[in-house]
Amino acid sequence: MDFAARYRRLGRLGFDDWQIVSEVTSAVSKMLREGRVRGCPNLEDAIVDVVVRALDDLGIDRYSIMRGYLQGTTEDVRRILRRIFPNVEQIIRPPPHVVHAQPRVVSRGSEVPIYVVPLNYGYGGGGKGRPRRRRRGRAIAGFIIGLVLLLMVIGAAWFLRHPPQTQQTSTQPSPAVTYTQSTIDPAWVSQFISIVNQYRQSSGAPPLQYCQWLSNFAYVRFGTMIQNPAISHYGFNQDFSKYLSQYRSFLITGEEGLYPSGYTPSEYVQNLQSQAPLHWKGLMNSNYTYYGYYIGHWLDYVIVGSCPVTEIPGPNINVPQYFQSYGCSVELKNTTWLVIELSNWCSGLVTFPVSVINEGLSPQYYVYLPIQYNLPTSDKYVELGVDLSSTSPVRLFVFTPDQFNYFKSLYRQEVWSFTGPAYYYGGESTTFNTVIMLSTAQLTSGGYYLVISNVLPSAQYAYIVGNVTITYTPATPNIPAPGTPVITGSQT
Repeated sequence: MDFAARYRRLGRLGFDDWQIVSEVTSAVSKMLREGRVRGCPNLEDAIVDVVVRALDDLGIDRYSIMRGYLQGTTEDVRRILRRIFPNVEQIIRPPPHVVHAQPRVVSRGSEVPIYVVPLNYGYGGGGKGRPRRRRRGRAIAGFIIGLVLLLMVIGAAWFLRHPPQTQQTSTQPSPAVTYTQSTIDPAWVSQFISIVNQYRQSSGAPPLQYCQWLSNFAYVRFGTMIQNPAISHYGFNQDFSKYLSQYRSFLITGEEGLYPSGYTPSEYVQNLQSQAPLHWKGLMNSNYTYYGYYIGHWLDYVIVGSCPVTEIPGPNINVPQYFQSYGCSVELKNTTWLVIELSNWCSGLVTFPVSVINEGLSPQYYVYLPIQYNLPTSDKYVELGVDLSSTSPVRLFVFTPDQFNYFKSLYRQEVWSFTGPAYYYGGESTTFNTVIMLSTAQLTSGGYYLVISNVLPSAQYAYIVGNVTITYTPATPNIPAPGTPVITGSQT
């Protein structure tokens, strides 16, 4: 209910997927413990039912939640979470180290590197790749299509001269599409994205906004993919590592390789919905809020005749072999490529998760979390956000490596009264909601250690939950802009 109240106050844009999963994880863990103590029958089914109804009441689409920290949770909790969020993908992070404070002997295990968020350039529920277009039908079919288009143009013109007097209440995009050319150019793309955004609005997703560096990246990607058009999304990982690897901690990217020649924007939207649902789901993905694109001309594989499959379901798939496995014929043909890059960020402030803490801490133990990043920013300081709650009082510290080594060397009696030296001492409390300024130079070199200590003379078992985040302003990615041709041949 606490989460429900915050969600109603902040709305969907106030919560990332991982934060929703974290809140549900805490609730599920508590329900399991209390339910077992009370002997509740059919406990897991009951928990799933309660949580699903709560999420439905909040209007949260459980099937669109795809990112969450599952490492460190018990198998029964993970089993329940996967029933609640069928499409969730685990984000790997190292668990905080729980260490027993002993006289002179404290665990000194090897350092665990800070987590890196895996590249997600899929499309919704795991579908990836590119849609393949079919050849045009017979002359009679072309005549019918031309007639329908003519009627649409006439209808659109009538609509513009006779606008409706009452407000349209339909949640679907307006059928009055004024751009009827099939030449793929910036105006075509602008109209196409406008229609896509109408559908996104009807599903509650934020509109896609244009981002220049994403267009630069689309230019780079086109130059890479045409080197081997037989492999879907050829070379994505290498290009991402070259230009965007420093942004892995928070950046979510998606890529769509489309082939819209001969279609108007509205026709191609309908084509994607019917022939390439995985790609359409990618364009509807609410994680993406920015787009960039590049239009180029080069060879690609085109289906000849009919085929039971019309899109490639993943990256790094051999395109001709895939279609041939379904009994389809393909041929290399000059065509127009529309490469669209999608992301959750373009410029400005970002907040990304360092860790989700969900730990039980016995008396005379402390938990520590290494924090070390090489962030792409010119800022001298970043904000470490610590939002924690505990069932009994604990102490909060941020140490440099030297300070942490000194802390580890103390006797238990010395730790009982220890308050420094420390980079930051947050006092003794059951609730911490604070922002700590960290030096980016120190983050790059030795980093810091966040320590939650339950080493007190009168310590009790403490169950600690919360989030640790970093907020800063990244520099804009430095990616070559279109200019010098990346290939020998015709392109825009």
